[in-house]
Amino acid sequence: MYPAERAWDAHRAFSVAVDQMRQGEQVVALINPGAHQVDHAASSTWLSARLSIGELPRVLLPHCDVRCEDEPHDPNDFVVLADLALDETTLRRTSWWESWTDSLQRDLRGARLWYAGSPALLDTPPSRQLRTGTRLTRVAATDPYWVHYDTVEQETLYRIEAGPHEGDALIVASFGLSPLLPGLAGALIAPNHAPARDVEVAIRLLTAGWAAVERGLPFEE
Repeated sequence: MYPAERAWDAHRAFSVAVDQMRQGEQVVALINPGAHQVDHAASSTWLSARLSIGELPRVLLPHCDVRCEDEPHDPNDFVVLADLALDETTLRRTSWWESWTDSLQRDLRGARLWYAGSPALLDTPPSRQLRTGTRLTRVAATDPYWVHYDTVEQETLYRIEAGPHEGDALIVASFGLSPLLPGLAGALIAPNHAPARDVEVAIRLLTAGWAAVERGLPFEE
């Protein structure tokens, strides 16, 4: 058994932003005890939208074709398929799970940390955008919750490899408890190979993703 503090720490996300989102329901319930009363129709609509977004990479990302023959296919090499809006966040305290190391903790203490909050919007400042085609290196899965969802990573840490944010760290919510817009941002990061970089792929992902967001966002707390 872990000490009480460590057991509690096991269920915390890597970034403060994700922690705050998870605690939001508890805070609302404390202020308004009726907040836990469930509107089943609204919950069903939101869940359908969230699952649709979670399925986008599986359904719409293309498999390899002849263009892949000369590409290295590093399993940690990823690419941004459409412009993303970035929110600045801060590190959580040191973790203890398997993919974490002291050297990784030291490296990140010197890096600026961003959170992929949504696809870029019309009013997103250029300084807060991660541009289409930016290469990312996957560093670690950073959310201990992921082991409870059939090994689907819910939160992933990347290193940004190019552009004005080169060398910075990026947290991406990819499935599970994340809200709709961060979930859609996560769906727009894909393994870096030629078929995924086709413009049509991003168009299909954004079209289907925004349709799901519009369906579910009115019911998202």
